[in-house]
Amino acid sequence: MRISRISSFCHVRITWAFLLLTNLLTTGSYAQDDLADFLIADPEDAELLVTDYISPLDKGFGYITNSGWYNTARPHTMGFDLSVMVGSAMIPSKAKFTKFVQDKYKDLELLSPADKMVPTVFGPEDINPEYRVVSTGETFEGPGGNSLKDEFGYDAVLLPMLQLGVGVIPHTDIKFRFMPLVEFDDDLESKMWGVGIMHNINNYFPSGDELLVDFSLFAGYTRVESEIQITETYPGEDQLGVQGLSSWTIDGLISYEWSVLTFFGGIGYNEVISNIDLLGTYDIGSEILVDPIDAKSKHSGVKACLGLRIKAAFFSLHGEYTYNDYNLITAGFGINID
Repeated sequence: MRISRISSFCHVRITWAFLLLTNLLTTGSYAQDDLADFLIADPEDAELLVTDYISPLDKGFGYITNSGWYNTARPHTMGFDLSVMVGSAMIPSKAKFTKFVQDKYKDLELLSPADKMVPTVFGPEDINPEYRVVSTGETFEGPGGNSLKDEFGYDAVLLPMLQLGVGVIPHTDIKFRFMPLVEFDDDLESKMWGVGIMHNINNYFPSGDELLVDFSLFAGYTRVESEIQITETYPGEDQLGVQGLSSWTIDGLISYEWSVLTFFGGIGYNEVISNIDLLGTYDIGSEILVDPIDAKSKHSGVKACLGLRIKAAFFSLHGEYTYNDYNLITAGFGINID
């Protein structure tokens, strides 16, 4: 009866907290709905332009999904933890622009800006690069960025998530995370799911149960699916951007418990693979394009994290800083029952 009451109370608190986070995070725009501006270019060139433009957003969301998986290296004996979290990826200055490299393109040149640095999705709104199709002489403007700092006061992308960790077999936790369909603004909606496994390796060491710290190995996979509403730059039907993002991480963990505090850290390798399709028909004047863009990108690298969990009774607060290509901060509130 007591466990049932605790579970009901925690379910209400976790649900309320997640809805509050979702409401806070839907006030801004992470998407760029002007991707169709690139369609005047040769299809291969257009895919390169889309990839370079949207790539920093892929990194931001992808690296967030590879963080926040754990707040201790000690698995449950027979219990579970349920957390509501928000991950934040800090956008570095280098991600706001990408250099136009002429040799990459088969039938396109950049007329402005003169320094060849064009904005990405996180770049300034007031810079619209001008391109020229070499074979036809036709010119067009690419989109500007979103200027997150001007809109929100900080350069970061945020992602909320719910996570459940369950101790089902000895020395091992299975973890599940998800985000239901969330509308970040009128142009972007996303959903997410993921699964991970953490295995404690203390028992493989002589007198491992007597160690003051816990060691574990972790592997996790996450999938994010998004739909981007496309501005009607050109007449057509069923115009939509569809993005699929897959990320995975493999980490080594260590943690130390002292009273109500748990200090934890990890080092590992992670990868993000993204695919964005522009679907529908687009009448660009000279022809009608059907499902014109299928752009892919891949990002990978080593990461390291440090974090702290404060646990009192069944409840916990935890935070983590992750050093990556983008620096990340993840914070959460949860319940823990063993």
